[in-house]
Formats: sequence, C-alpha cells, structure tokens
Amino acid sequence: MAFAINGLVYANWTSRLPRLQQLYDIDNGETGFVLMALALGALVAMPLAGFLIVRSGSRQLALISTLVFILSAPLMAYMPNYLALLVVMPLIGVSTGVMDVAVNAQSVEVEKLWGKPITSSFHACFSGGMFVGAGAAAGFISLGFDLGPHLITISAISTLLAVYSLRHFLYDRPGEVETGEGGGSKFSLAIILLGLASLCTMVGEGAMADWTPLYMTRVAGSPEALAPLAQASFSGAMFLGRAFGDFGRSRLGSRAIVVGGSVLALVGVSLAILMPEPEVAIAGFGMVGLGLSNLVPVVFSQASKVPGLRPGVGISSVSTIGYAAFLFGPPVIGFVSDYQNARLPAGMALFPGVEGLRVGLGLVALLMLVLVVLTVAFLRVDD
Repeated sequence: MAFAINGLVYANWTSRLPRLQQLYDIDNGETGFVLMALALGALVAMPLAGFLIVRSGSRQLALISTLVFILSAPLMAYMPNYLALLVVMPLIGVSTGVMDVAVNAQSVEVEKLWGKPITSSFHACFSGGMFVGAGAAAGFISLGFDLGPHLITISAISTLLAVYSLRHFLYDRPGEVETGEGGGSKFSLAIILLGLASLCTMVGEGAMADWTPLYMTRVAGSPEALAPLAQASFSGAMFLGRAFGDFGRSRLGSRAIVVGGSVLALVGVSLAILMPEPEVAIAGFGMVGLGLSNLVPVVFSQASKVPGLRPGVGISSVSTIGYAAFLFGPPVIGFVSDYQNARLPAGMALFPGVEGLRVGLGLVALLMLVLVVLTVAFLRVDD
C-alpha cells in the first residue's frame, strides 16, 4: 500500500504539470527548475534517511515521511508565485526521498520473513499506483477540478489508505552499516558499467513519468483530459511487465530481457517522437513502460553479485546513481527542450509540432541505444 500510495500521489501531480505551468506562467525550462528543486531535496534526504534507519530502524521514519509527503503535495498549487514554488518543492522532495528509502527498507524486512524474492512485486505496486493515479487525474480534469482541489482530494484519500496500512509496518531493529570486504571497490569497472546502465534506464523512467502529459498537450495536440492517459499507458505497461518479470527472466534469461527491453523502449519513444499523434504517443509510451519494466531489477541483481563487495554495498552504489538519474534526468530534458526552441528560427522545425520537447525526449532514445550497445559489448549479465 505504501508503494502504491507513493505512485498514486506522484502520478496525480505530474499529470497536472500543464496546469502547473499555467498557474505560474512558466515554460519547460522553468518547469525543469521545479523538478530539480524537488530532486535536490530528495537527494539531500536519502543519505540522511539511511543514517537514521541504521540508528533507529525504518518503521517510524516510514510512517512520518509517508504522511508528510501525502499532506505536503497540495502545497504546490497554492504558492503565491514561482519563487515560492521553488522554495516548497525541496521540502516535498525531502519527504518523498525519505519515504523511498524507508519503505524500501521495510520491503527488505518483509522479504526476509517471506523467504523468497518479492521486491519486484513492491515496485510493481508503485507502477500500479501510478497507473491508477494517472487515470484518476484524467477523471478529475474531465470533471473540471482545478489543481488545488484535485490534489487535496487525492491527499485525503491517500491519508485514509495510509492510516490503515502503515500501522501494520514492522518493528525492525537498528542495524550495522555494511562495509565492503574482500578488496572490492565501490568504483570498480563493474560498478561503473552497472551504474551507467541504471542511469540510462532511470532517466527513461523519470522522463516518462514527468514529461508525457506535457508532450501530449504541447506536441501531440491532445486535450488536457486525455494527456494523463499516456502516463497511464506507461505505468500500466510497467506494472504488467514487473508482475511477470520473474517468469520472463527464468524463460528468456537476463541478457535477453535487458537487450529486448532496451530495443522495445527505443522503438516506443521513437514512434512517439516521429509520429506525434495522441493514439501513437499513448501506444509508444506503453511500449517504453513494458521495455523498461524489468531493467532495474536485473541491474540491481547484477550489482549484488560484484566480486569483492557485499551485496548491499554494490546495490547501494548502483542505486544511488540510478535515483540521481531518475530525479535529475527530467529537469535536464526540460533545459534541453527550451534551449533547442531558443536556437530555432521562427517557424523552422524538422517536424511539425513543438520541436524542443521532441529533441528532449530524443535523449531517452539515445540512452536506450547506449544501453543496447553497453549490454551487448561490455556488460556481463549472467543468471
């Protein structure tokens, strides 16, 4: 439930980015600063959350951070100006960053008691929450809800779900900080390559989560009520992919999952860029979700097997790079999009539509191509 609530709240506010731009009269680049402000808060909070979990356990931290994230999200709709919005976003970022770490720590505790790997199922719940959240956002827009009342309603629903579910969290004990042993290095070639693979994958995930609603309205020309369906297509396909990911890996192998998933994501985002029609974009972003769905679990699994490092150290090193890419990738796409628009003479475009955002999402296609080459030529992906 905690993973699903995270995805639910996240999808509802990112689905309304077009309305957020209207409220504060900002462009893609300024929206990038909004996303980066949230990312900075989350990245500052993540190491602190890890320290606090080692000292005190994850239960209390998960309870507090989840409720703070739920209750703080509507604030973004009620700031007096753009500068105030930039001030409140890091505060929301701190809560979501701490929540990510704390509920993942709880999932590890549950997995120990469960007796077999189930972490991918928790991440599937996040994608499922995003799918439901994007659909809910489309419904709120159709009903004429403005951003503020929309987010307040979602926060009220999420609070009720949280009060029910969080009371069942486990009382985990504080643990000792893991350290590497056996002469391994956190910055070995294997870790660097896996970190690069994580970066490519999570930039794609972040871009789809944050920019698809704006792409639908500004490039594909869809009405605002239809825009969240692209995000729903992405997150729904990712949910299905993760739900059946373990079965697929056992039949096809990890290397085939990474290469095939990267190619599928590359084809999907390319279709959306080259044929910017609402129906094509929705289908293309769904292909991206299915392609990316199991790449992070495979990469993290490989990180746990790096010789000379404890599993937790390898996963921590690679996941830090991945989370940074997930948070900072979308703002970079916003900056690239506005820079590209600024360089184009009036009326000049290679394709019809808003050229800049298409170039920005082109970075996702480029990273998927890099990931294919990386996996085939350099990265060892073994079962």
